[in-house]
Amino acid sequence: MSLKDIAAEVGVSISTVSRVLNNEKTSAASKSLQAQIWEVARRQGYTPNAAARALKTTAPVEIPDVKLLYCMFACPPHETKDDPFFTKLTSAIEREAFKCGYILHYTFSSVDLDSPILLNTFAANPSDSLIILGRFDASLYRRVRKHFKKIVYVGLNRLDVKCDQVICDGFKAAQSAVEYLYSLGHRKIGYVGCQEARMHGFLHALNSLGLPTDARLLSDDSELSMEGGYQGMLRLLDKAPDITAVFCGNDITAIGALRAAKDRGLKLPRDLSIIGVNNIENVQYTSPMLASINVPLEEMGKTAVHVLLDRIEGCHSSNIVVEFPSTVVKRESCSLPPV
Repeated sequence: MSLKDIAAEVGVSISTVSRVLNNEKTSAASKSLQAQIWEVARRQGYTPNAAARALKTTAPVEIPDVKLLYCMFACPPHETKDDPFFTKLTSAIEREAFKCGYILHYTFSSVDLDSPILLNTFAANPSDSLIILGRFDASLYRRVRKHFKKIVYVGLNRLDVKCDQVICDGFKAAQSAVEYLYSLGHRKIGYVGCQEARMHGFLHALNSLGLPTDARLLSDDSELSMEGGYQGMLRLLDKAPDITAVFCGNDITAIGALRAAKDRGLKLPRDLSIIGVNNIENVQYTSPMLASINVPLEEMGKTAVHVLLDRIEGCHSSNIVVEFPSTVVKRESCSLPPV
């Protein structure tokens, strides 16, 4: 598979394909077209032509063996399929691995882990290196360890498992969100999401600020999806119609929650403020624009690759945790509480 083959299948010029595969910040193609080029390159097993690059320099270039690594979505498929959080992380991982002479060979879901097709893929394309995206538990980790020995987790939950981790702490992100809402004057704050680090950070922040934490303020059985956010917000409004602000477990959930609030006749942010987590691009196109906690996904994806390669090359043996900070991004969906 050459650049020419990829260009022909996608229907673009060879130069466009080259710019996309060799420059992560290129503007030569739209994001959707870039994703399509990467998908074809990965599916067809395209590798960088180091020999061709060597012809452009006077110094000799050693041609490395291209190696494989895998990527697994630990969250349920309905939570990952429409969430740009996972798309952006995967793209950053794929590009950085490609630069380092590795191919992200196959991306799969945890629900497929024991399927015959996936096991045959592992057998035909062996690699003991895996990057896991999204929250998972010890039981899933034990299953994964049957197939992979070098594992890096990337996500928002610090995990009690023996593997390398690249995180942006969701507990701290939730605290920042609540503290921001509190600074605006909100004292009745609800939560829509599931029971994980962000929920615990939310409750801890309420306690620290002396705010109520009773169960009616929690819609903590919601899927982290637009539909989950929509239904979770309706349940929350039924239980606690007097809330003035809501923190959602992620932006996709917040988008669903925003729609539910509007369907109930609420005016945002006059009647209700909403804030999410991840700062995905979609939130800039909601009405009102959604406030969020920024998570540096690009940097986390790149770092995960380098932590994994460092592990592969035997440069560290202890399990390490790399933590990135989060920041509040203030937008139209949050304002002073109603009088």
